[in-house]
Amino acid sequence: MTHFVDLSPYTYNDTDIIWTYEGWVTYRPRYERLNVGWLDAPHDFPQGPTPPWLPDALLDIVAGPQINSMRGFHVCAFCPRSKAATRSMIEVDHPSGELSLGHTEIRIPARAGTMFAAPSLIWHYITAHEYRPPADFIEAVKGYDSSWTREPSPWIPEDADRILVD
Repeated sequence: MTHFVDLSPYTYNDTDIIWTYEGWVTYRPRYERLNVGWLDAPHDFPQGPTPPWLPDALLDIVAGPQINSMRGFHVCAFCPRSKAATRSMIEVDHPSGELSLGHTEIRIPARAGTMFAAPSLIWHYITAHEYRPPADFIEAVKGYDSSWTREPSPWIPEDADRILVD
């Protein structure tokens, strides 16, 4: 996985690609994106307790519209390596169905003009490795509103490329 320091500018992809219920929307964000949870060995990361509601809230966000879905996937660099662990994605039960982690990202509005960008593996890092994201990120998750992905949206520009699915 790629390592980025928490709250550093997001530079992994120039565009964001969101799967909505109507199809794919691709656009170059006009807002600032800040990294959270892009962990990789051998880099240290903040650890500590998180609010008990945080893992479930993050899974609900991961279960929402897919963002920057990739063909490949990342595995956890902190879990013991086994042949099975290096070939399969981490899967988690959710009321909407089984979720696969490691091939998508999430976006969480922080404030006007700023969005947090995190890998879907952030849930695993919190639950399995006691990663503690920045307090501003936790607060943003607490107030998360999924309507930012529905159009019209102040986050998605009108000139975004759209591929509609029939």
